[in-house]
Amino acid sequence: MAPVSTPIRLRPAPDADTSASPRRRRGIIYVRVSVARADMISPELQVTHARKLAEANDIDVDIEPIMDLGESGREFEERKIDEIKQMARDRKFDVLILWIWSRFGRNLKESLQHLDDLMAYGIEVRAAREDFDGKTTIGRFAIAQMLNIAELESNQKSDQWKDTIERRKQHGLPHGGATRGKFGYYRCDTCPSPERGKPMDKCPKCKAGILKLDPTYRSIYITLYKDYADGVSVRSMVLWLRAKGLVNWTGRPIDAGDLYSILDSGFALGFVRYTLPEELHTVIVREDGTTKKKRKSTHRDITSYLYYKGKHEAVFNDEVEAERVWDAYVERRLSGRDKDDRNHSHRAKYSVSGVLKCAACGEGMHSMLRARRVQRPWQDGKPDPRDVLFRCTRHMKFKDCPGNGVYVTLETAEAAVRGFLAEQIARDVDGARSLPARITQVHTRAATPEAGEGDESARLDAIEREISDLRRKEDKLTDAVMDELISADAARRRRASYEARTSALHDEMKRIRRKLAEQPAIIPAPEPTAVASAMEVFDVAVPDDQRVILRKLIREIHVHRGRDPRTKTTVYPMWIPAPPSRNRAENDSVRLAA
Repeated sequence: MAPVSTPIRLRPAPDADTSASPRRRRGIIYVRVSVARADMISPELQVTHARKLAEANDIDVDIEPIMDLGESGREFEERKIDEIKQMARDRKFDVLILWIWSRFGRNLKESLQHLDDLMAYGIEVRAAREDFDGKTTIGRFAIAQMLNIAELESNQKSDQWKDTIERRKQHGLPHGGATRGKFGYYRCDTCPSPERGKPMDKCPKCKAGILKLDPTYRSIYITLYKDYADGVSVRSMVLWLRAKGLVNWTGRPIDAGDLYSILDSGFALGFVRYTLPEELHTVIVREDGTTKKKRKSTHRDITSYLYYKGKHEAVFNDEVEAERVWDAYVERRLSGRDKDDRNHSHRAKYSVSGVLKCAACGEGMHSMLRARRVQRPWQDGKPDPRDVLFRCTRHMKFKDCPGNGVYVTLETAEAAVRGFLAEQIARDVDGARSLPARITQVHTRAATPEAGEGDESARLDAIEREISDLRRKEDKLTDAVMDELISADAARRRRASYEARTSALHDEMKRIRRKLAEQPAIIPAPEPTAVASAMEVFDVAVPDDQRVILRKLIREIHVHRGRDPRTKTTVYPMWIPAPPSRNRAENDSVRLAA
């Protein structure tokens, strides 16, 4: 018999350093919240529990938490899981920390697949409140069961919503945001108006959810439907509504899109509408050949719905008359739909689209062609630039622009652009470098608040810190209630004060951010050689690509009254701030006040 070999144990060299401690593991925290609502598990609470797990297990968390806010756990395509997997491949962390397993996903099959991928890269996945060892068989079983329960909860909620929608359909009630009110309809005479994101107050009179018709809107609805069926233009109808000072349900002045949305619903004619099942989702094919359902866009036409008899009061007392008016409305509504769908394109038709502004009111300008009988011959399937007119949108819609109808031809606008680009190519380089610097300094000083006004950026930081402190207090309050250290009533009163303060801080933050957003960004002027290269590409590009090039160089082109091409336009590049002008909201408020 051959002798049995003795195993050899390798020992470190005598001079090797064996006292060094092993490297601490690196971790990242993943947070997911489906919908931002009052009773959601806040991201801060998830991060707090995850950090406690990291501290207890000697895991260093130096990377900012990765957050998917407002993302469903059923899907993975729109979330940052692929980003986490790429970081795992790059060996940027060793442990992925969750709050509970449902935060990773509510789709058992795909969740396990992504977990397997992470573990194949050597990543350990832990959950702070449901901590199982994924390296063991029983741990893997427990994780799978928690994910299975998460999927079950998601499916049960989905079934509950489907049952609720079906029940409202059978009772002739609207669903979604329409339950709070619609144009010309309100919910209750005594309850306060519902606010977005807050529970709706209900009393015995409005508990059934049947909206009430405002009597003053009956004649308005009748006029709108009959005028549309008789061929009156939508623009004339919008101007008529604005002249009456009417606004939509959100309080914004009505435009053509709002009017179509109001009339398409058929609510005033006694209908409630529900989306056809086949219009809810579309099937997409992944790269690996598998398929999945994805929710379609909410922008659907009138043929995507089923209309049911509602329980609310219609503007016509005679149902036969209401049906006749609805049929006439639908006939005109669908008459040009196929043509519009066939000819519509989201690509810009002209190079200056979206860049031109009316110097009188600050509104944009939209294009139109001269009458066909006076048009010049088309070239290569394109109209003559002299026959393309850009007119003030505000004047075209509402006839109240202070400039009383400013316009410019495409030829004049493109000539101004080419002249401006030629000036940039020929300009003095040193002067060009110093001028934007001086302008930027002046603009910065103008934007800097005077003493006593406060620094907006510092105030934003202070608000965010205070909001974080309030959320931590809410988390502690939740823990105190769970540990029975405080009564539920006392906790409810304290939470109400926290929420009121948080709401006020969010409102202040929005105002400050809106103010900062209105300050234009100033960029350094490009080198003349760069502008020359852009102009070479501009000359051979299609209009949509020409527009992309211009948006990199030109902030706005203001159009003035008059016919002299030298004074017709003023070009404001991205390295010079445009003069302030009234925004759309201010214009709307002026129109309503008038």
